[in-house]
Amino acid sequence: MLDRLPSILLPLFAAFFVAIASFVISAGYAEHRATEIDEAAMSLAENATPSIMALAAARAELRHTQALLSDLVNDAALGRPRDRRELDEARDNLSRSIDVYLGMPVYPGELKQWQTVAQALGKLDLDTDRALSLVANGRPDEANKLVDGALRADFNSTSEAVMDSIELNARQARHLAIEIAANRVRSRRIALVLNTVSVTFAVLACAAAAVQIRRHVRLLWQQGVLLERRADELEQFAGRVAHDVLSPLGAVALALDLALRRYGEGEPARKALERGRQAIMRVKRMTDGLLEFARAGARPEPGARAEVRPVVDDLMAELVPAAAELGAELCVEPFAPCAVAASPGVLTSILANLIRNALKYLGDAAVCRVVIRVLDERDAVRIEVEDTGPGIAPALEQMVFEPHVRAQGARVPGLGLGLATVKRLTEAHGGRVGLRTVVGKGSLFWFELPRASAASARAFEIGSSTSP
Repeated sequence: MLDRLPSILLPLFAAFFVAIASFVISAGYAEHRATEIDEAAMSLAENATPSIMALAAARAELRHTQALLSDLVNDAALGRPRDRRELDEARDNLSRSIDVYLGMPVYPGELKQWQTVAQALGKLDLDTDRALSLVANGRPDEANKLVDGALRADFNSTSEAVMDSIELNARQARHLAIEIAANRVRSRRIALVLNTVSVTFAVLACAAAAVQIRRHVRLLWQQGVLLERRADELEQFAGRVAHDVLSPLGAVALALDLALRRYGEGEPARKALERGRQAIMRVKRMTDGLLEFARAGARPEPGARAEVRPVVDDLMAELVPAAAELGAELCVEPFAPCAVAASPGVLTSILANLIRNALKYLGDAAVCRVVIRVLDERDAVRIEVEDTGPGIAPALEQMVFEPHVRAQGARVPGLGLGLATVKRLTEAHGGRVGLRTVVGKGSLFWFELPRASAASARAFEIGSSTSP
């Protein structure tokens, strides 16, 4: 299945890459066009328009200066001298307006126009100063001739130069406005095309993803069906193997028991038979462990119910003598009647594995005790098995419920499947398992199973009352 992943993911990655690339290009192009529009708008707002306003003000002040100069010279010729402060103020305003214009950035071809305005304005200033000098020296008639002749031409040429600059900036403003409008239209069109491409490829990518996911889900479902079928076959095979192996082992064990009765204690043949019998029992334990582990993942039966107290009582009757032979104490703390949503066989298997595991690993503890507690909680029944053994090393604490995990150097026989079986059975029935341990002080294994429902209780009572 892993070798199919590149062929499945490649078209998805390609479609998503094209969609993302289209979005990025669209955003980049829109940003580029927006920058151009901003630059044109800034030029229009901060150069062309202020230049036109400054030149228009300069042209108005130019005509105002011409009128004031003509009135001043005419009044002097008539013997009515005037104050020239108003004329000086007009000339200052004209100079300031021209300075504002000359301080703006230049457009293509505007530098030459600047020079024309500066030259005309310079000649106008010289002739104006000459006319004022003639008036001041008592020669108003000569000044009047200068105003009507050279100065009139100076004012006209300066006004034309200023007007040419106004028209140049107006043309530039129109060009900028047209450029802004064109950029907006062009950016909208291209952004629309790129967004359409992006959306198209995004839709195609989603469609391709849906197709591939559907195929993948179908493949997983087929594999799940195949695995379930193989699991059933494996369980049936395990049952057949266990039956086929255990049947002859039972016959061999019976034959060895009969043979052992013919020999007394201390005879060499009896020791060999004992070793053979122990070997057969080990094989039986191994086979039982493998079979129980293989079946531990099976689903619980609907409406399954197990009363906890009868299961605990049966196990105590069996395991208390075995604990006594080991020099250990096995006890149960008092608990209220309760039931779990599992069959009695499942509950027996889980609890027996935990108790046997605790007894098996008590070791050489000063106090050998195993305590069983049953806690009836709100939605589950929690059962704890606490021992006074050596505890479990931190390195193994997270792995003890995995198959074939055993403490390094363990001297107790086994396959390491008991706790793994506990975990598989508990989780298959919707429960949980856990461990608390302190090295040198002991361990507390616990498991929780869902409480049996009221419906299962009624069914259990009906079944009990109808049974002979």
